Amino acid sequence: MEYFNYKYKTNINFSIKLKSHVAIIGNSNDDFINTFLQYNKDTKIVIGNETLKDNNLGSIYKKVSIVLYKHLNIFVGETVLDEIVFGLEGLAYTKDDITTLVQSESRVFKLDKLLNKDPNSLGKSDIVKMKILASLITKPKVLILDNVISELDYNDKKLIFNILDEYKKKGGIVINATSDIEDTIESDRIIILNNNCLVCDGKTLSVLNEEKLLKRLGIGLPFIVELNKYFMDYGMINKYYLSNNKLVGALWK
Repeated sequence: MEYFNYKYKTNINFSIKLKSHVAIIGNSNDDFINTFLQYNKDTKIVIGNETLKDNNLGSIYKKVSIVLYKHLNIFVGETVLDEIVFGLEGLAYTKDDITTLVQSESRVFKLDKLLNKDPNSLGKSDIVKMKILASLITKPKVLILDNVISELDYNDKKLIFNILDEYKKKGGIVINATSDIEDTIESDRIIILNNNCLVCDGKTLSVLNEEKLLKRLGIGLPFIVELNKYFMDYGMINKYYLSNNKLVGALWK
């Protein structure tokens, strides 16, 4: 089911189904993100059966949650707990429901020992986890990430991608707007936006095989894809493996 549709003039038009993880990369990411922050007459955004307008942002934001890079160091509360429950309080959750939800979800995000900490005292990786948790805990249908995944350390990145995968399987849409090609590997689909035009849209591996196009746009290949190509050139593997464990396993067969 198509749940999310984005159209900019005649240059960009794409839809996303529920249970999808889409990476958006290219030099127009900021423009894409900004259209969610303020109404733009040149852009049409439909979420569910509702079209984004200047008078219904509140209604749309019940369906969509955005984690912005430029807001990573802006906090609404004095503690990590305050940050996490802020959205739930706005949705009129009961105190008992909030307590139960925060206890369980903070453990999943490995933030349960930090709930009473000042957000300003956290490292960047924990701040990103906190912001994503605060967004997901309100159960939006669409989660938009604005260049924040690359701020996670290695172990936290694996954790968050696992969490996002579970969120997707339960019916959510992940839109990861990123400038880091490495962060596209976990997606099902890649969309390239360049100069406010859609220049490529397809399954992750298909897009990553468009090496000439990516090079022309100044986008490199993820390291794991480069590695796969190297081993394929030498006949050591005959298909792509987009995880280190699977690649190593294939080489040792």
